[in-house]
Amino acid sequence: MSAAVASIDPRATWYLTRGTGVVAFLLLTAGVVLGVANVERWTAGNAPRFVIQRVHRDLSLVALVFISVHVATAVLDGFAPIRWIDAVVPFGSAYRPVWLGLGALAFDLVLAVVITSLLRARLGSRVWRAVHWLTYAMWVLVVLHAAGVGSDTRQAWMLATTAAAVALVAAAVIWRLLSGWDGWEPARAMLAAGVVVVPPALAVWLLFGPLAAGWAERAGTPPSLLAATTHTTSRATTIVLPDRAVIAGSASLDQSAGEAATLTTSAHTTDGMDLSLSVRLDGEQEPQGFLVHSGSVRLAPPDGAAVYRGSVSGVDEGVLRARLSDGFGDVIDLAVQMSISDGRVTGQLAIDAVSSRQVPA
Repeated sequence: MSAAVASIDPRATWYLTRGTGVVAFLLLTAGVVLGVANVERWTAGNAPRFVIQRVHRDLSLVALVFISVHVATAVLDGFAPIRWIDAVVPFGSAYRPVWLGLGALAFDLVLAVVITSLLRARLGSRVWRAVHWLTYAMWVLVVLHAAGVGSDTRQAWMLATTAAAVALVAAAVIWRLLSGWDGWEPARAMLAAGVVVVPPALAVWLLFGPLAAGWAERAGTPPSLLAATTHTTSRATTIVLPDRAVIAGSASLDQSAGEAATLTTSAHTTDGMDLSLSVRLDGEQEPQGFLVHSGSVRLAPPDGAAVYRGSVSGVDEGVLRARLSDGFGDVIDLAVQMSISDGRVTGQLAIDAVSSRQVPA
C-alpha cells in the first residue's frame, strides 16, 4: 500500500463542517430573501437597484464557497463514512442516506442556479427564470438536510436560527404573492400552497423526527457509529491505551466499477486490552498492491470509553498512519502494519499520545 494523504486534525474539520454549514444556510436564506426583493424592485434608501442585484449574486457565490468547504471537511473528517461522490449523487451514502442525499440535491440545485446566472446572457431569461424557480425547493431541501444530519439540531440557538430563517423566507414569499405580479398562475398557486403547508409541516417533522429520541438510528446512522459518539459532553470511562498491540481480523475488497475500490478492515487485539480497529481505505487495486487515495480509521476501546476517529494521513512501506481524536482533546498517532491474505488480516499497531487537552464538546 502507498499513498500521499494530508494529515488534518479531526477536531478542526468537525468544527469547520459545523460552522460552514450554518453560515451557508444563513447565506442561502439571505439570498432567497434578496432574490424576492430584487424581483419586487425594492431598493435600500437611495441606493440604485443594481446594488441589490449585485449583493444577491455575490451572496450566492459566497454561499457556494462555504458549501464547498462544508462538503470537503465532512468528507475529510472521517467520523462518518461520507465519500466525495455522496456530495453530488444523492441517496447512495452509507451514512443517513436520505438526509445526506437531500443535501446533495440542494448542492446540485445551487450549482445549477449559480451557473445559469453566470451564463444568463447566453441562455436567455426564460431558461434562467425557469431554473431560478428551483431556488425555493433548494432552500427547503437545505433545511431538511441541516436538521436531519446536523450535530446542532437540538441546540436552542440552532432551533431559533431555523425558526427565524423560515419566518423570513415565508414573509418574502407572502410579499411576492401580495404584490399582484402578472405571472404564471400555477407558479403562484404552488408558492401559496408552499407558504401555508411547509412551515407547519417542518415544525411537526422536527418534533417527531430530529428532536425525538432515537433519531440517529432512524435517520440511518451505521450501527458502528451508534455504539459511541465522538462529540458528547462527558467521558464515562477513562482508558489508558497500550503503546503496542497485536491485531487479527478480516478484510474485504469492494471493486464495483472501473479501477476504484474500497478496502475495509475490521480487527481486534489478541493480547492485553480489547481494542476494536476498523479501517476503510478508498483507492485503486493495482498488481503491486492497493493504492490508497483516502481513508478513515476508528479505534474503539472497551465499552464505556470514548471512541477515537480520524483520517488516514499516509501509507508508507506497508505502514498505515493516522491521527485520531476522541472528541475530548485526547489525540493519538496510530501506526498500523497489516498483512492481508485470503481475506484475513494480521499485524501490529503502535499508539503514541499527542495531546490530552480538553476541548469544547
